[in-house]
Amino acid sequence: MRELDSLSNIEDVKMPILAKSIKFPVYRGCHKIEDDHEAKKCSIKKIKDFILLSYNYDVADRALPLETSTQFELIFKVNKKGNIEDVTANANHKAIAIEAIRTAKRIPKFKRAGMLNGSPINTPMRLTMKIYF
Repeated sequence: MRELDSLSNIEDVKMPILAKSIKFPVYRGCHKIEDDHEAKKCSIKKIKDFILLSYNYDVADRALPLETSTQFELIFKVNKKGNIEDVTANANHKAIAIEAIRTAKRIPKFKRAGMLNGSPINTPMRLTMKIYF
């Protein structure tokens, strides 16, 4: 069974500064949502859905033949232009981490970068994912 489960909730995706004038990066398909919290939830869901569809589960199956699931942590930035950069991953097997990085680098450009006081900012993101294969 191929499934993706998040071990972190939406609040685990941290913004660099806590302020009222900060806006989370908005992923495509979520840009029409007015409420920033709802746009954040939508964006995170869409990122996870993208990873679910794009991850090569055969890599995990070959790397861990006796396991049925594994987890990895993705760390990346959404830059001022809405592109993904500085992608790293932590996993219990190098092949799992490499595939997670490959998948994250394919995430399409965000509709809007993170904003602070109306100016775009680089926004660090961290997602912990669990996959079943």
